[in-house]
Amino acid sequence: MTVMKLDHVGIIVKNLDATAAALERTIGLKLAETANYKDILRIGFIPIEEMDIELLEPITSEGLNAEFLRDRGEGVHHMAFQVDNLDAALAHAVEQGAQVILGPTEGARGKRIAFLAGVELGGTIVELLETPASTA
Repeated sequence: MTVMKLDHVGIIVKNLDATAAALERTIGLKLAETANYKDILRIGFIPIEEMDIELLEPITSEGLNAEFLRDRGEGVHHMAFQVDNLDAALAHAVEQGAQVILGPTEGARGKRIAFLAGVELGGTIVELLETPASTA
């Protein structure tokens, strides 16, 4: 397993449009794309060189992201690392004691994703993702 790069930082927000506007107004970061994910989440992508800030707005009261917003409020939810082989990376992480909280499943932009609990990882959820060869 090889970690290729930091792909994005996911931030839970109450209002994607308002947060994106504030980021553009205050520090010049521009929202490049939005997408609805499985009717539970609205995602905004703000590119910064080779990575993104991913704004995550729950659009339902159900699911991990809505629960996070209720329990913790807005803020950094996860850091996502691109790996060369998601299955191998997950097997290694689990072998080392990590707890998988979601996945593997299909994520935004057709990537395969899985999330690891942040309890022993500095308190921040870690997402591992694999980009299919056809979209790399």
